[in-house]
Amino acid sequence: MSSSTPRPGADAEMPGGASAGSRLLRLSDRYLTYAEDTLNLIAALAVFFLMFVGVAQIVGRTVFDFAIYGYIDWIEQSSSLFAFLGIAYAQRLGSHIGMDLTTGWSQGSRWKIELFGVVVTISIVSILIYASFTNFLRAYSIGDSTMDIRIPTWPAKMMVPLALSLLWVRLLVQIFGYVRMVVHPNAEPIAVPKLITIETQVEDEIAEALGRKDAR
Repeated sequence: MSSSTPRPGADAEMPGGASAGSRLLRLSDRYLTYAEDTLNLIAALAVFFLMFVGVAQIVGRTVFDFAIYGYIDWIEQSSSLFAFLGIAYAQRLGSHIGMDLTTGWSQGSRWKIELFGVVVTISIVSILIYASFTNFLRAYSIGDSTMDIRIPTWPAKMMVPLALSLLWVRLLVQIFGYVRMVVHPNAEPIAVPKLITIETQVEDEIAEALGRKDAR
């Protein structure tokens, strides 16, 4: 009778499979993903709408000598949709702009650096949530509006703390995910972006140069 030993560093498994902590982390990531995808879809639709309105504005002024009423105000207020609603989605995928200086480091050290970065980020985001929510309350209480057609500004300003709050929750989930990877470096990453190694980076560059995204 042969006995199987768990991988070094892997999660301690329960009779049902993965540990309870891993299952809870995966479940939290799944439900949070639904919210992030929904807000990112709204941001994408906002971009499409602004492109359509922009074309209509140009054609209207050029051909028909007609401008959309309050065009500048509408553009300014709707910019918060595509500027902030997709921020948690980008954090989940690790698709934000950055420079990876630890590609050649060991996995354990890289997970610790990632954990430190997320802890610093969630501290900054906490301050930004408070400041943006205060700004929203001020705009709502005084009835702040745009200069031209008097559009209330509080709905647009409310988008900022809303999007940052979702980002805060994503960062909190990632903290637990990174702590798990620090304790169990060989476990399967859950709720955190996979680390980019030199090998995968070279493969991605080759695939991009050859125009074959599925060559990974």
